Amino acid sequence: SRALTLSLALRASLVRQVPEFIAEVTKAFPDKMIATAEEARVLFSELGYVFLDVRPEVELDATGKVKGCVNVPIKHAKFRYDTEKKEKVLDKTDIPEDEWVAMVAKKIPNKSTPILVCCSDGTAYSMDALGALDDAGYETLVGLKGGFYAWYRVWDANLRRRRGDGYQETYMHDGDSCGIHASGAGFQEMADKIEAWIPPKF
Repeated sequence: SRALTLSLALRASLVRQVPEFIAEVTKAFPDKMIATAEEARVLFSELGYVFLDVRPEVELDATGKVKGCVNVPIKHAKFRYDTEKKEKVLDKTDIPEDEWVAMVAKKIPNKSTPILVCCSDGTAYSMDALGALDDAGYETLVGLKGGFYAWYRVWDANLRRRRGDGYQETYMHDGDSCGIHASGAGFQEMADKIEAWIPPKF
């Protein structure tokens, strides 16, 4: 039928053979240095990278975090009520680089551990974090392009792939799917309006 043909065409357009994609990512990184959300998923789930989120806790509380990430905030941040503005404002203060690196070292002591660094948008804190970790001797560092917001648009809290057209691709960790291709994966309707989501500003 025409509906079946369209359905198969949709699935074919989403197909990306996982073993081939993992091989591509394995070959490209860490030299490529900046990963898309799909590449980052492979680095994190398949290649043993530690997902290091450097956002302050108030940002994680407001927007969520990646399941299994390590959080070491690169700044102190807290809300306070500004009596002049008559609203809550966020105060941020820098954590000295040596102190921050020491906090990272407590959670990731082995400097040969591959690390995927994430902030909110890929620029806010990531560049400083990558520079500090490089100076400290960490050997394998990759930044997440677009940060957590880019990740969140592609992957949900259970590390399943989101779809902006009202469907969600099921992640199956059996070699069939990495949430990246559709072979053997099921789609289910969802009310997730991720395309309309506007990230908060901090």
